[in-house]
Amino acid sequence: MYQEQRLEKILELLEERKQLSAKEMVDYFKVSKDTIRRDFALLSQRQLVRRTHGGLLPLNKEPGPSYLDRSQTANKEKTAMAQKALQLIQDEQVLFLDVSTSMTLLASLLDRAVTVYSHSLDNAIQLSSHSQVDFHLLGGKFYPKNRFYYDVNQAHILDNLRFDLAFFGASSLANGEVTFQDAEDVAVKSLVFERSRTKILVAETSKWTKNANYYLARLKQFDYWITDQKPSPEILKQVGNETTILY
Repeated sequence: MYQEQRLEKILELLEERKQLSAKEMVDYFKVSKDTIRRDFALLSQRQLVRRTHGGLLPLNKEPGPSYLDRSQTANKEKTAMAQKALQLIQDEQVLFLDVSTSMTLLASLLDRAVTVYSHSLDNAIQLSSHSQVDFHLLGGKFYPKNRFYYDVNQAHILDNLRFDLAFFGASSLANGEVTFQDAEDVAVKSLVFERSRTKILVAETSKWTKNANYYLARLKQFDYWITDQKPSPEILKQVGNETTILY
């Protein structure tokens, strides 16, 4: 069993039993005490559990300070965008949620029978308490600036997946190009983009004046663009007629 599979199972057992000891997990997985200690340390580092002397407790469901700082910047427009995105989701779908404040707002609203993949720590925190959601965190090295994980081997788990809906944020929409701040972040998104039946961009029109260096796709390659207001005629000309705009 790979480490990420074991971590996922530990989280499932913790949800069922409400507390776990290292000895229990050594016996359960038939691995060494050092292996379980490393697993516990990694789950604690990812802020998915509370570590105690010799064991684990569930994470306090109240969001941590970093999430609070980010959510305080979420305005009515972003909340409305998240609600529009929610309306596109149906039960039994397989979804991808990107890294952004709008995505985390969507995660906070989402509590239905769907499967969700994400590399976002904030999405993991939000969805950890949503019992109907089958959530899968794509692990790896943690990138604290934008609070996501990436590992090339973990990312390639996506090779065999097909997503019904994939929701993407954006750092910039300048010149009709959807771009981001981190190469590793875009590496995950690119794999998802190629494997998604319906691609949905959730981003404010103000992103048109921002700049970022790592390219994902042109805006007109998305099936939907959920935004905060009617785009200007100049922007509409670059988007074209293939993308449905919701505002």
